Amino acid sequence: MLEEIVEYLGGEIIDVGKPVKTVAQAVKATGASPRQVIKSLVLMSESGPILVIVDGESKVSLEKIKRHFGEVRLATPEEVKKITGFEVGGVPPVGVDTRTVVDPKVLENEFVIGGGGRIDRLSKLRPAKIVEYQKADVIEIRE
Repeated sequence: MLEEIVEYLGGEIIDVGKPVKTVAQAVKATGASPRQVIKSLVLMSESGPILVIVDGESKVSLEKIKRHFGEVRLATPEEVKKITGFEVGGVPPVGVDTRTVVDPKVLENEFVIGGGGRIDRLSKLRPAKIVEYQKADVIEIRE
Protein backbone atom coordinates (compact mmCIF):
# COMPACT_ATOMS: atom_id res chain seq x y z
CA MET A 1 0.00 0.00 0.00
CA LEU A 2 2.82 2.45 0.83
CA GLU A 3 4.30 1.88 -2.63
CA GLU A 4 0.99 2.89 -4.22
CA ILE A 5 0.75 6.07 -2.13
CA VAL A 6 4.32 7.11 -2.93
CA GLU A 7 3.80 6.39 -6.63
CA TYR A 8 0.47 8.28 -6.62
CA LEU A 9 2.29 11.29 -5.15
CA GLY A 10 4.94 11.18 -7.89
CA GLY A 11 7.65 9.86 -5.60
CA GLU A 12 9.66 6.66 -5.49
CA ILE A 13 10.67 3.91 -3.09
CA ILE A 14 14.44 3.36 -2.95
CA ASP A 15 15.44 -0.20 -2.07
CA VAL A 16 18.76 0.30 -0.29
CA GLY A 17 19.39 -3.39 0.36
CA LYS A 18 20.79 -2.84 3.84
CA PRO A 19 19.51 -1.22 7.04
CA VAL A 20 19.37 2.57 7.03
CA LYS A 21 18.68 3.83 10.54
CA THR A 22 20.44 7.20 10.67
CA VAL A 23 20.56 10.41 8.69
CA ALA A 24 24.23 9.73 7.91
CA GLN A 25 23.37 6.28 6.51
CA ALA A 26 20.58 7.76 4.36
CA VAL A 27 22.97 10.44 3.04
CA LYS A 28 25.54 7.79 2.17
CA ALA A 29 22.94 5.52 0.51
CA THR A 30 21.32 8.23 -1.63
CA GLY A 31 23.82 11.05 -2.09
CA ALA A 32 21.26 13.49 -0.64
CA SER A 33 22.34 16.20 1.78
CA PRO A 34 21.45 15.91 5.49
CA ARG A 35 18.88 18.71 5.12
CA GLN A 36 17.13 16.67 2.38
CA VAL A 37 16.78 13.67 4.67
CA ILE A 38 13.73 13.81 6.92
CA LYS A 39 12.99 12.18 10.23
CA SER A 40 9.44 10.93 10.91
CA LEU A 41 8.92 10.57 14.65
CA VAL A 42 5.83 9.54 16.56
CA LEU A 43 5.01 11.48 19.70
CA MET A 44 2.28 10.82 22.22
CA SER A 45 0.37 13.93 23.26
CA GLU A 46 -2.57 14.61 25.57
CA SER A 47 -4.80 14.66 22.48
CA GLY A 48 -3.37 11.51 20.87
CA PRO A 49 -0.44 10.49 18.67
CA ILE A 50 1.31 12.96 16.37
CA LEU A 51 3.64 12.21 13.46
CA VAL A 52 6.29 14.95 13.43
CA ILE A 53 8.62 15.50 10.48
CA VAL A 54 11.85 17.51 10.62
CA ASP A 55 14.88 17.71 8.35
CA GLY A 56 17.99 15.68 9.07
CA GLU A 57 19.98 18.66 10.37
CA SER A 58 17.39 19.55 13.01
CA LYS A 59 16.22 18.14 16.31
CA VAL A 60 12.57 18.14 17.38
CA SER A 61 11.84 20.66 20.15
CA LEU A 62 9.49 19.02 22.63
CA GLU A 63 9.04 22.47 24.22
CA LYS A 64 7.70 23.95 20.97
CA ILE A 65 5.41 20.98 20.45
CA LYS A 66 4.11 21.29 24.04
CA ARG A 67 2.97 24.86 23.27
CA HIS A 68 0.62 23.49 20.62
CA PHE A 69 -0.38 20.07 21.94
CA GLY A 70 0.22 19.99 25.70
CA GLU A 71 2.39 17.37 27.34
CA VAL A 72 4.23 15.14 24.85
CA ARG A 73 6.71 12.29 24.87
CA LEU A 74 8.32 10.04 22.32
CA ALA A 75 6.26 6.96 21.54
CA THR A 76 7.76 3.61 22.52
CA PRO A 77 8.74 1.22 19.71
CA GLU A 78 5.62 -0.83 20.53
CA GLU A 79 3.39 2.25 20.29
CA VAL A 80 5.01 3.28 16.99
CA LYS A 81 4.28 -0.17 15.50
CA LYS A 82 0.69 -0.17 16.80
CA ILE A 83 -0.08 3.39 15.60
CA THR A 84 1.70 3.40 12.24
CA GLY A 85 2.00 -0.27 11.30
CA PHE A 86 5.73 0.30 10.81
CA GLU A 87 8.83 -0.37 12.88
CA VAL A 88 10.92 2.49 14.29
CA GLY A 89 13.38 3.49 11.56
CA GLY A 90 11.00 2.59 8.74
CA VAL A 91 8.13 5.00 9.44
CA PRO A 92 7.28 6.80 6.20
CA PRO A 93 6.16 10.44 6.03
CA VAL A 94 2.92 9.45 4.24
CA GLY A 95 0.29 6.78 4.72
CA VAL A 96 0.25 7.13 8.50
CA ASP A 97 -3.28 7.76 9.72
CA THR A 98 -2.59 10.26 12.48
CA ARG A 99 -2.24 14.00 12.96
CA THR A 100 0.92 15.18 11.19
CA VAL A 101 3.12 18.21 11.77
CA VAL A 102 5.85 19.22 9.30
CA ASP A 103 8.55 21.76 10.15
CA PRO A 104 8.70 24.56 7.52
CA LYS A 105 12.43 23.93 6.91
CA VAL A 106 11.44 20.59 5.31
CA LEU A 107 9.52 22.56 2.64
CA GLU A 108 12.69 24.36 1.52
CA ASN A 109 13.76 21.21 -0.36
CA GLU A 110 12.69 20.22 -3.87
CA PHE A 111 12.51 16.63 -2.65
CA VAL A 112 13.16 14.81 0.62
CA ILE A 113 14.28 11.32 1.57
CA GLY A 114 12.33 9.64 4.37
CA GLY A 115 11.36 6.27 5.73
CA GLY A 116 10.22 3.70 3.20
CA GLY A 117 8.19 1.33 5.33
CA ARG A 118 11.12 -0.93 6.22
CA ILE A 119 14.56 -0.13 7.58
CA ASP A 120 16.17 -1.17 4.27
CA ARG A 121 13.99 1.12 2.13
CA LEU A 122 13.61 4.88 1.77
CA SER A 123 11.03 7.08 0.10
CA LYS A 124 11.75 10.10 -2.10
CA LEU A 125 8.97 12.68 -2.23
CA ARG A 126 8.26 16.36 -2.78
CA PRO A 127 7.62 17.86 0.67
CA ALA A 128 4.51 19.76 -0.48
CA LYS A 129 2.99 16.39 -1.46
CA ILE A 130 3.61 15.09 2.08
CA VAL A 131 1.81 18.09 3.58
CA GLU A 132 -1.04 17.78 1.09
CA TYR A 133 -1.52 14.00 1.48
CA GLN A 134 -1.23 13.94 5.27
CA LYS A 135 -3.25 17.19 5.63
CA ALA A 136 -0.32 18.21 7.83
CA ASP A 137 0.03 21.34 9.90
CA VAL A 138 3.17 23.30 9.06
CA ILE A 139 4.55 24.50 12.40
CA GLU A 140 8.10 25.31 13.45
CA ILE A 141 8.97 22.41 15.75
CA ARG A 142 12.77 22.28 15.48
CA GLU A 143 15.22 23.42 18.14
